Amino acid sequence: MTEVGYEPDRRARALASQRSLLIGLAYNNRNPSYVLDLLAGSQAAANAKGYEVVMHEIADGQAAAEEIIKFMRRSACDGLIITPPLSESATLIAQLTKQSWPLVRIAGDHTDFDAPQIRYNDRTAALSIATELVKKGHKRIAFMGGPEEAGPTRRRLSGVKDALALYDLTLSDTQVRFGDFTFNSGQMLGSDLLKNNDRPSAIICANDEMAAGVYRSAAELGIAIPLDLSVTGFDDSPTASHLYPPLTSVRQPLQDMMASAVTVLTNAAEANGKVISQFEAVVVPRESVAPPRHIVVDS
Repeated sequence: MTEVGYEPDRRARALASQRSLLIGLAYNNRNPSYVLDLLAGSQAAANAKGYEVVMHEIADGQAAAEEIIKFMRRSACDGLIITPPLSESATLIAQLTKQSWPLVRIAGDHTDFDAPQIRYNDRTAALSIATELVKKGHKRIAFMGGPEEAGPTRRRLSGVKDALALYDLTLSDTQVRFGDFTFNSGQMLGSDLLKNNDRPSAIICANDEMAAGVYRSAAELGIAIPLDLSVTGFDDSPTASHLYPPLTSVRQPLQDMMASAVTVLTNAAEANGKVISQFEAVVVPRESVAPPRHIVVDS
């Protein structure tokens, strides 16, 4: 088989096994690098097991569950992976777990459902990145998140608050902004923060796209990064290394998480049980962070 390059016919295998050998992947995050990581991680793992991945973008709103159910029936996928923020909705999860097909959640908050869950510790990563800023002498630290109710926003904001509390510092409500994880919202909220008289010396952004928006607003206001302002991101997307100066960010192991989700989904014993796997996120330091002006930090 190897010598002649034989490839099993997926349709024939599906017919024989009474399965489609398709895995559904539902998402509603339009960040291009995020979507590519979803596909890369899931597709490689699925192909190794003889499966294909069918991606489907889901619109926000009350009809998400109905749309996902219609997609699964139409595509006849054997199982489904859902990603944030879909995986953060208890109502949606409750509706989907009533269906006949296996379900795996990526980075979901809720642990009271039987559907397996693949998580990563972004709260601890946010604590680490905020701690590094404090150690460099920053006291006026701002946080810029996605939607206020979104799980990633809440966890990362909690991590920042935890870090500041360790040093008897607080995060003022005036230094917290909520957007939608896009470049445009980062630029708009960045301008709002940086035009204030008590502007922060550092901004922790909940993803790299919003951090890129802050870079743009800082440049328009003549604020130099990192000399006048330190900025950090989340995701460690290609954007982080393409910015100048390169952006300090948090690398979430999204491709590994997707591969793990595929493994759980294609293992009947695991897919029918309550399995929670947790990955650790890692801070990737680059040149967008420095001590604030006039602050000397011991090495």
